[in-house]
Amino acid sequence: MDEEIKFVGQVLDNVHGFIPYTAAEKKIMETQLFKRLQSIKQLSVVNWVFPGSEHTRFIHSLGVMHIADKMAISLGLTTKERKILRLAGLLHDIGHYPLSHVCEAPYHKPMTLEELPDSDFCHCLNQHIRDKIDGFSIEPKLMLMSKSTGRHHEAIGALVVCSNTEIRKIIIEECQDEYAPNIIADIIIGNVERTETDPLLVQIIHSELDADGIDYLMRDATFSGTSFGSFEIDQLIRCLTYGEQEGKRILCITPKGIAAADQYLINKFFSYSQVVFNKHITISEWMAECVIDWMQKHHAVFPSGAELEDWIKKERIEYLNFTDNMFWSALDQILKNQLCDLVPHYIKVFCKNLLLHNEPKFIKGSEVRFIESNTNDARTLLKKAPIYTDDALMDKRITLLNSRCMTKQVPFDAFCTALNAMKERENDGVLSDDDIANAKLSRLMECISIKEGDDDVHLLCDDPRSLMRTMYNSTLVMMRSYEFPENTPV
Repeated sequence: MDEEIKFVGQVLDNVHGFIPYTAAEKKIMETQLFKRLQSIKQLSVVNWVFPGSEHTRFIHSLGVMHIADKMAISLGLTTKERKILRLAGLLHDIGHYPLSHVCEAPYHKPMTLEELPDSDFCHCLNQHIRDKIDGFSIEPKLMLMSKSTGRHHEAIGALVVCSNTEIRKIIIEECQDEYAPNIIADIIIGNVERTETDPLLVQIIHSELDADGIDYLMRDATFSGTSFGSFEIDQLIRCLTYGEQEGKRILCITPKGIAAADQYLINKFFSYSQVVFNKHITISEWMAECVIDWMQKHHAVFPSGAELEDWIKKERIEYLNFTDNMFWSALDQILKNQLCDLVPHYIKVFCKNLLLHNEPKFIKGSEVRFIESNTNDARTLLKKAPIYTDDALMDKRITLLNSRCMTKQVPFDAFCTALNAMKERENDGVLSDDDIANAKLSRLMECISIKEGDDDVHLLCDDPRSLMRTMYNSTLVMMRSYEFPENTPV
């Protein structure tokens, strides 16, 4: 262990064993801002189905710090780089919302639901699902390694790191660098554009093979009781290296790590199909999203996006209470408020069901579930669903459509073909040669890259030894319908 990093204590963790921490890290852990994460569950309401899933963003953040440091040591990074990475891992979720991603979604991308009578509400929702089916596609993602902006939880976290006096001071003193908070903010949001920030450090926290993803896969499996978190983590970390492309360091694995990387991606894929997309969880989380979306738009208990940012910039105490507890309290306030009659009926129905830990009844036989890699075939399968073919069902059901691709990477030839097609669609003038070069570079940064002995750097999906060569485009699609709980007393 590098003697220049001095640990002053340790935390016993179910997943990683003892996690050591430094004096600076202890100071951050003892701040009210960081303790706030003790009241935000990692998996929102997943514990309703998998009762052991009670873990929080607090312990996950310590786990990410621990894994990031193991990766840094394997890569032979300097003491200062390790300190920055450890702090970035510790603080990467400092901006998380109540109920984690459930609450974040309406702030980051507000929902389009209208305040309509219940029958029109369902019709509007299902028409949106039909539109999604008509436009459903399995296409390569071309703009990779794009930084988080707006009110994404990572952008909120970067705002905390750059705005909070106490945390900034701890970071600067630990790293002996006035610019260190900005570098950590870049790492949190995935910003590789600034010359002062080494892209390699960003990738260790913010890429397809990052400490965040490794910890949450292992942790979520451990606490949910599933086995999808099992993969050869020691082999994967031992095989880490870095290459270079256009003067920038690229996080890579050696060829000996290919099987472990495949195993990691496949197990993450299955964790979505079996846990995250569980039929009871998706509908409960969706009801919560609807309520949160309505609250923040109407300044009802929850803050608007602008008000939330103001809390952080001015270090207001209200932000410390912005936790899961605030959400559950808000449901009760909505139902008991003197202006309750002005609240849309469907919002009150969802509040009541969430407080009772109830959910709309799943309609047997409504599920459409498949893994597909072809857009037309996927659309054909979706269009066979009753909600698409039978107009009589439009006013009676809540339909949800979820999808998850195996990986963001696509083979180089397919990537270039899609990139050129996009350039043609944009009248051959929007994408410059520099834009194309940056897109190719970002592809290597965000996805899992392999470095050969001759220093050639390429993706898993371009390697004949990897399963991703044939599985890269595999996309899990799930669509289910539920009865609108119109008879729920409110």
